[in-house]
Amino acid sequence: MPFALRSIVFVVAIAALQAPAWGRPLKLCFEDIPQAPWTMPDGTGLNIELIKRAATLAGEQVDFIPRPWRRCEEETRNGIMDAMVGPSDNPRRRVYSVPPRKADGTQDPERAMYHDHVDIYLRVDSGASWDGKTLVNPRKLVVAQRGYYIVDMLQAMGQKVIDTPKSAEEGLRLLAAGSADVAVLMGRDAENLLKADPRYKGRVVLAREPFANFDFHLMVNRKSYDKEPRRFEAMWNAIAKVRATADYQRLEQSLVRQHQHE
Repeated sequence: MPFALRSIVFVVAIAALQAPAWGRPLKLCFEDIPQAPWTMPDGTGLNIELIKRAATLAGEQVDFIPRPWRRCEEETRNGIMDAMVGPSDNPRRRVYSVPPRKADGTQDPERAMYHDHVDIYLRVDSGASWDGKTLVNPRKLVVAQRGYYIVDMLQAMGQKVIDTPKSAEEGLRLLAAGSADVAVLMGRDAENLLKADPRYKGRVVLAREPFANFDFHLMVNRKSYDKEPRRFEAMWNAIAKVRATADYQRLEQSLVRQHQHE
């Protein structure tokens, strides 16, 4: 074989080895508002870093696409997106998407992206309280962010939910203004705002017990999963492997701790 031809064959072979094991890049949407330390609108955050490392391990290519959360869900439902970054598993989402699962069909926390809690905030002198089990809320009005499963949970508890806020900051503002006496808000931004912003001092308090604890996943569109189940199982397995590494655990602990003290 001529040298030039051997060189071409060698380059093609190397390119094949370096190419992803699968076809087109996966389209993954994430929320377009800050959810530090997990995702940020500019495409940074622990979830993004975790998926990038997992994709390398699984021989994948991924495209990250910021979206309002409701649009992210709808585009996953419609098959425009292959998966959502960081939602919780629940019956509503199971209709059109799947989390990593154990043999019995329940969600697999070992292959989740992270575990976190959702906080509940109370307006001072409103008569509202939360002990971890029972919500006392005389007006039965609760502020929560649009598109989140906590809205479904609160409605099932008989609460009337004001779900116009997109961000935790909007939710706190409504609570402090008296639109409701309770707010259930995702992420740690609300905690930091409550500590740092004088507008909330003496007007809003953080309940001692969280409202709920969740595992958060890479939730995959059902049609995408049914078409290429091994592809997504490989990604979930890679997520678990990356999360188990000492390097990633140090990074997660550092950024979570940093954000808690901002």
